[in-house]
Amino acid sequence: MTRRSPAPLKARHSAIPAFAGALAAAAYLLGAIVFSVASKGGFPLPAMASADSSGQHQGVRVTRARNLDSLDPVPVSAVADALAAPIDVAASNMSPVVIAPADRPATAPRRPRIAIVIDDVGLDVSAAERVLGLPVPLTVAILPYADASAELAALARMSGHDVMLHMPMEPVGLADPGPNALRIGLSDADLQARMRWAMSRVPGAIGLNNHMGSRFTTDPRALRVALSAISHDNPLFLDSLTTAESRGRAVAAGLGLRALERDIFLDHDLDAASIEARLAEAVDLAGQDGYAVMIGHPHALTLETLEAWLASPAAQAIDFVTTSTLADAVLASEPGLQASVVQASVIQAVNRGAE
Repeated sequence: MTRRSPAPLKARHSAIPAFAGALAAAAYLLGAIVFSVASKGGFPLPAMASADSSGQHQGVRVTRARNLDSLDPVPVSAVADALAAPIDVAASNMSPVVIAPADRPATAPRRPRIAIVIDDVGLDVSAAERVLGLPVPLTVAILPYADASAELAALARMSGHDVMLHMPMEPVGLADPGPNALRIGLSDADLQARMRWAMSRVPGAIGLNNHMGSRFTTDPRALRVALSAISHDNPLFLDSLTTAESRGRAVAAGLGLRALERDIFLDHDLDAASIEARLAEAVDLAGQDGYAVMIGHPHALTLETLEAWLASPAAQAIDFVTTSTLADAVLASEPGLQASVVQASVIQAVNRGAE
């Protein structure tokens, strides 16, 4: 059966559109006449703005309510003078009104930051509790062979402090760093086993620093082997710098770890005047560089001097931070260093995937 094509639609004619068009044209003509008469002074414009004659152009002051954050109505008359802005009438139909942005408040300068690290925590529990009672954020470096290491780590975290493994490492000379210390003569397997054991003894540690280690930290290969055992946890490594020849920070950063170095030994000389002098040095260094890392020990004299200093005016101008907070800030403020750490982390991840 042949399908019949539908008939084309016919246009519908009506007088209504034509009439509406005529009304619109008449309204437009009337508006033009009213505007012409008003502009020649025939009768006043509606009182939306006041005008002052000035040469060829009129300067019109228009009120703009700017307190947009408030839900309460604000009388226009109360803010008219303060919020008025001049507009050139001759150009107002062609150019948008530009409102100058408000001046930004001046940014307060960043206060100097100091990270306090207390080493050798764990063997004297009462001294450790006194350390945890210090009224500022700090980092507690706990010896892994201390009987109370796990309990003190938990207390430190509950107090808002960073917990760090204080890892025994081989020194120059005959001093004993303690059980299961990292030594250059150990095999790779033994180095890594001791590293993992020590971390397990200080649960919740955000990283580690070296206890002694003036010999071990000068050997990049031994350091790399030991740190690679825990590098997948992205720990922070704080080089205590027990020797100027240490390669700790460089090796840690090469493995993709966050890394810092000690700036001030607080109580190398166990004397109140000497400790106070080191505190003053830390403040000066933080003022110059923006931050400082100082390491002390839980000696009674050190803690007594530190407690008194923290209550002094000199300490009120300092922001005390944990090492992890400081390390994150340092990485953020040094894009080149951050990029190198990220690159090292990527390479390390690729190498782990190829194993």
